[in-house]
Amino acid sequence: FQIMADSGPHDFRDHKAHMQWQTEKNDWIKQNAQKGVPSIPIDMAGGSTASSSSVVLQKALSNPIVPAGMLATTGCLVGMLVSALRRQHSMRTQWFMRGRIFFQGLTVVAMVSGAWVAGNAHAGPAVKPAMGHK
Repeated sequence: FQIMADSGPHDFRDHKAHMQWQTEKNDWIKQNAQKGVPSIPIDMAGGSTASSSSVVLQKALSNPIVPAGMLATTGCLVGMLVSALRRQHSMRTQWFMRGRIFFQGLTVVAMVSGAWVAGNAHAGPAVKPAMGHK
């Protein structure tokens, strides 16, 4: 990936070098515009400044059913493992297996519905055709 900054070289005292950079930048844009390859904006190329823990917390708070479903699924898996290793209650092991399937399905539904809601929130209101027009 090549990052194209709008400011060019930082030493503007050398006008010839600055103009050479402008020429190279414009040539690169012309060549890659024909290929459909846009340049990466400088503000996006730097990455995120947020810490990973704050991003995880923000995502968890935006759709709290997903982390709860993940914890419940993990709890069922651990319970199933412990119950299967003890070999005392096979029916309890079956209930943990069924619970895992239920909570895993609930988590997937929560993720899909959260993505659908987020997608519709960014799409804006839908335009409906006027009555009587085909």
